Amino acid sequence: MRVSNSIITSRSQLRLQQGLQGIDRTRDDIATGVKIRKMSDDATSAGQIVRIGSSMRALNQYRRNADAGMNRAQAEESALDLLGKSLTRAIELGISQSTATANAQSRLTVKKEIDQLINLSADLGNTRFGDEYLFGGTRAGEAPFATPAPATGSFSRLVDTNNNPVNPSGNTTLEVGDGKFVTPNHNGTQVFLDTDALDALRALSDALGNNNPAAIKVATDRLTAANSNVQALVGTNGARINEMEGAKTNLDTIELNLKTYRSDLRDTNIGEAMVELSGRESLYQAAMKATTRILGLSLANYL
Repeated sequence: MRVSNSIITSRSQLRLQQGLQGIDRTRDDIATGVKIRKMSDDATSAGQIVRIGSSMRALNQYRRNADAGMNRAQAEESALDLLGKSLTRAIELGISQSTATANAQSRLTVKKEIDQLINLSADLGNTRFGDEYLFGGTRAGEAPFATPAPATGSFSRLVDTNNNPVNPSGNTTLEVGDGKFVTPNHNGTQVFLDTDALDALRALSDALGNNNPAAIKVATDRLTAANSNVQALVGTNGARINEMEGAKTNLDTIELNLKTYRSDLRDTNIGEAMVELSGRESLYQAAMKATTRILGLSLANYL
């Protein structure tokens, strides 16, 4: 194969251009602090950076979910605290009216306060959280409890398709990690009905209205048990808050690891880049000298 002077010249120029492009690229890496600016720079690393970005967006959503869940749990914590105080007050009143020193008149007077506590508890069941009802379960757009609370029948104001009363059910779940879901708060049935809080308060109200000391004592004992049930929910609520706090801490750790990995892939190591630049410049200068000598040759050199 005959190699002409034009081929030698073009190849030499190409090598010099490639060397100069390498120098310019390394200088840009140092100036910008980033070594991957487009997919073609390093397709493998760039693909990993894209996946990291997607993962970090998911982490941000998980963190928002955890924050929302903690806010819901804290709102429930406040409601449970007020419900517990209402039950404690009702227990005190029940004990005072179950003795022989109480009479029909005093019991009717206390009944009015108990009825207020019933309505207060029902109002707590209709606690709002943003545009939703905190204890509404899967029907969070509707107030779950009738207020004022009815003297008989269901406390729920929710009805089914046949217009029959149904209790609030179901729970909101939030994803706070890859495949990790939490239930931030209880529904109205779990808090106000399963604990026997509303029914026990109504039983005490009825016993006071009937001036029945024995029934007052029984209702007071029910209230004590109901209060214990509410306190158990307080413990569960606290555990859920701790779980979500732990999830947020884990998200922070994962995010830090992803940022570190992304930095290793994308960002310029200035020290290494400076050494690389020096080496490229030396090679370029050497190539320039060699090319000058090659292109300076003529037929006279061989004669």
